[in-house]
Amino acid sequence: MTSDPHTAESYTPQERRARLRAFADRMLDHLEDLAPPQDVPELERTVRIGLLIERLYARVDIAERRAPPPPLTPEQEAAEAAQRRAEHHAYWVDRVNGLRLMREAEEAKTLKPAPAPVPALAPPVYSDWTQDFEGYGDEDDDLIDDLSDEVTAPAPKPEPPLARVIDTQDPLRAPVQYWRPPERPDYGGG
Repeated sequence: MTSDPHTAESYTPQERRARLRAFADRMLDHLEDLAPPQDVPELERTVRIGLLIERLYARVDIAERRAPPPPLTPEQEAAEAAQRRAEHHAYWVDRVNGLRLMREAEEAKTLKPAPAPVPALAPPVYSDWTQDFEGYGDEDDDLIDDLSDEVTAPAPKPEPPLARVIDTQDPLRAPVQYWRPPERPDYGGG
């Protein structure tokens, strides 16, 4: 057991990556200090240590690439927000100016004549229109003036609604109830 107060659970991800990189650096320094291998087993041991150090560096690099960026300070956040606002404003200024120039170019291509002024209307003259027609009301115009003379058609007889007739010939064996129009005496049925 060690008396180190830091355990693996208490390290932050940034601390863990930094300590792993420092360990790989120390191993690489010690590998360089070793004497050159004299036989095959020593050579194999040195190659394995080198591959292990390379794997450590690869793990650290992958962990650093996947790590979230460090939190921004309030000054950095304010600077980024000001930059985004300036870019947004510049984009829309350019966009509006471009649209205005396009509209002006279109208007220059097609000059429209000025609309003709609308003349003022004369005020209306009111008159008794019955005097404008000669003999109004003196002759018979074949229109029915009195409603008592009008001939009215008899009101149509309403048709009875279609009734629901259930086939009662064999109700125990009939799997389905049928809709059947009733016999109507006014059709002459037969």
